[in-house]
Amino acid sequence: MKVIIIGASHGGLQAALTLKRLNPQTEVILIEKRSEISFVSSGIILRMNQLVDELDKVRYLSLEELTNQGVDILINATVNTINPEKKTIVYEDASNQSFELSYDKLILATGSNQFSTNLTLPSKDKVTVFKNYPSSVEVLSKLEKSKSISIVGGGYIGVELCDALKGQGKEIHLIESAGSVLFRYLDKEISSLIEQKIVESGVKIHLNESVLGFSGLEEEFFVTQTTNEEIRNDYVIIAVNARPDSTLVKDFLDLNTNGTIRVDEHMRTSDPDIFALGDVISYPVRNSYRKSFIPLVNNVVRSATVAAMNVLGNTMKYNMTQKTTATKIFNSYVASTGLTEEEARFEGIDVESTFLTLPCQLPYLELQEEVHIKLVFEKGSHKLIGGQLMSEKDITQSINTLSLAIGKETTLEELVTMDFYFNPGINQPMGIIGQAAYEFLIQKYRK
Repeated sequence: MKVIIIGASHGGLQAALTLKRLNPQTEVILIEKRSEISFVSSGIILRMNQLVDELDKVRYLSLEELTNQGVDILINATVNTINPEKKTIVYEDASNQSFELSYDKLILATGSNQFSTNLTLPSKDKVTVFKNYPSSVEVLSKLEKSKSISIVGGGYIGVELCDALKGQGKEIHLIESAGSVLFRYLDKEISSLIEQKIVESGVKIHLNESVLGFSGLEEEFFVTQTTNEEIRNDYVIIAVNARPDSTLVKDFLDLNTNGTIRVDEHMRTSDPDIFALGDVISYPVRNSYRKSFIPLVNNVVRSATVAAMNVLGNTMKYNMTQKTTATKIFNSYVASTGLTEEEARFEGIDVESTFLTLPCQLPYLELQEEVHIKLVFEKGSHKLIGGQLMSEKDITQSINTLSLAIGKETTLEELVTMDFYFNPGINQPMGIIGQAAYEFLIQKYRK
């Protein structure tokens, strides 16, 4: 069997390697329009936080390693045409020569575009986006030289950039059109704690503000015009609005209203010989009535595994996503899974929640660490549908426990009685999750 994969980011690589591991005789051709593969788009933040000494090291696979696995890789190759009737693709190489290839199965791993906006962006010397290695190199250089920086977007990328830039003597502005940072993943109880840390670090937050445009670009310090004010800066990073890159197939495959490619639970498109995965598709969200565009790498690699399995005739279904995330910002670990309380109400789910700050250790220990925890339950059934955590202690693995509990439709009562470990030198007898559920249980049933 001959399989062509378009796109060599996380999803394309996972699909290619899975195909070769399942059946080494499968011919796999991976086509990538850029000159490099496997660069982690948040690598710039890792470099700024000195977790790596070179930006180019932030890769999880080299071309040589991929080739050694038996994958044929074409870089600097842009696919211009797909002919589903003939089962061929036409691509153009770096010298503008065109070539045609046939396939038995085609996998679309085209991902998402670099951030899209309705704004007309001026020269990238002033206002820019970043995702791949070359653009990240340019942005890193600009950030080092700039004195006043505006970051547009209060999602993970924007907040992580603020954290990486703090304490450098630069004036930093974070502009977010919503009423809180990380609003897609956190309710106000925890997002307000993060906002407090951001402000204490010296970053200026602009919530409920949208960027309207830029002026005075010929000056060293130009103006970013928001709905509320004018901000003087010498550099702006746009960190919002990633969009699925489905242009190549929009004329012959079924698309969703948000521009993603429509797939079934096996990652098969409306053409049975074409599969799609990663950021170019929408995902079924547990406890939601709709599929959503959720550009998270953990969704990408899972969908790629499912696609590869089904391409080779091994039936496998994609499980729902809880959009589980975690990060470390401003000396705190932050993690979330499932629906926020606000999202649940938007879905029409009648919910109740608890927000607590609990000690991790027993009181006799010198080390004392706290965890802020929010749990969201469906009323009536008491089924867990969302969880959020924040602590200076690394509690990120606990979010995986909560994700699993949501997936298994675990109830409040079951959380209280679940078998979690206890060690008198490490934690409380019930653990953070069990203790939070227990406190809510007492609150609910107290006479």
